[in-house]
Amino acid sequence: MNKKLNILIADDNKHFVQAFKFLLKDSIPERIEAIYEAHNGTEALNTIKELPIDLAFMDVDMPEMNGIEVTRKATEINRFLVVIAISFHSEFEILSQMISAGAINYMVKEEINKKMLHNIIEGIK
Repeated sequence: MNKKLNILIADDNKHFVQAFKFLLKDSIPERIEAIYEAHNGTEALNTIKELPIDLAFMDVDMPEMNGIEVTRKATEINRFLVVIAISFHSEFEILSQMISAGAINYMVKEEINKKMLHNIIEGIK
């Protein structure tokens, strides 16, 4: 049985965060220990420093510190942290920067669905 995950949703759009949280709870309730929120890059990094986050869904565009910088710093702090980049952007350049920073996957916000989330989460042990 796969362990339950402490999940962070880091995104400055509070409406997206609430919708995404609902989708996570609907898609993978058996894998969720807790869901935390951060609404800017500094808050996201502080949450990762202070709490045992296993999985972070990281928006690329956030105030104070962008998702690329947060991902780079967060994966240096916690090498076991799994980061999934989320964005409305689908350009290769941004995807490449997030992967180089330490993200293991990238989801375009308009394409996120239950099956996609289930498949990504099932790959995390």
